[in-house]
Amino acid sequence: MTNKLIAWIRIQELHKHPTILFPFLLGTAIAWSDAGAIDWRVFAVSIIITYFITNGTFMSNEYFDYETDRINIERVGGDKVGVTTTGGTRVLAEGLLPRMPVLIASILFFIAAIPLGMLLQFHLNTGILTMPFVLLGILGGLLYTAPPIKASYRGFGEIFMAIGFTVPVFAGYYVQQGFSWLPLIVALPWTVDVPALKIIREFPDYEADLSVKRRNLVVIFGREKMAPVYILLTICAIILFVPIVFIVREPVLLLLLLPIFFLLRSVIPMIKGEWKDREALDVICKNGFIGMLFILVALTGIFVLIGF
Repeated sequence: MTNKLIAWIRIQELHKHPTILFPFLLGTAIAWSDAGAIDWRVFAVSIIITYFITNGTFMSNEYFDYETDRINIERVGGDKVGVTTTGGTRVLAEGLLPRMPVLIASILFFIAAIPLGMLLQFHLNTGILTMPFVLLGILGGLLYTAPPIKASYRGFGEIFMAIGFTVPVFAGYYVQQGFSWLPLIVALPWTVDVPALKIIREFPDYEADLSVKRRNLVVIFGREKMAPVYILLTICAIILFVPIVFIVREPVLLLLLLPIFFLLRSVIPMIKGEWKDREALDVICKNGFIGMLFILVALTGIFVLIGF
């Protein structure tokens, strides 16, 4: 019983939830800096919806990625799967849980988000785009690996992630303050860096993805051609901090040096071609992941401090 419980906790990938939670918090922070207050009821319900959709996404991905995960042993860090690698939790690949209950659980999490979305839109009056955001989150999370789209198997996974990880920023703002271009402008570095990290995390899984015909961009074009793409996207993400500088114009902008530092620590070894070494690739992935998260942490901190 204890092993089963641990497996259910493990398959939720709670350590990865901040990648969805932080974008929503960023949107909320921008709204708070604009208005000086937020509706905490809306915030609480939205956080629960975010958790449900994120859990449904990770579990469904685990189910539909089963064949890939089962044979995927070419990953950074060997058999250990962490935040800088792909390959899922390996709960299903190792037979720790049966597959069908995991799929059912993921669907139940998706379904549970719908009445809460209706509560936001029709009782708490968060606007007509609320339910479309909820449904977009559900469909995007499910169809990333599920048929008939199977975006991550057909070269669309990076686009799905760029959109799917940006929508929470806009939604976090929208349910509090309504429509504005501001959260989308602020989110630009994050929007560009998310697919960049997705690309570099595909490098160690190249052989496994190729063997199961998972046609992500690295499989389609090869690592040699995608290395410059990662470099370009990461540099673009850094450049896209510039519009935020003109929007904010406060000393708190110094917080942006945190993500810039780690992104540079990731991109400079890539320029030198160090990604060809497994240990160096591990470091590149880790710095890229930390830099990506610090984009959200720094931006959220900036707008929270402005609100104060």
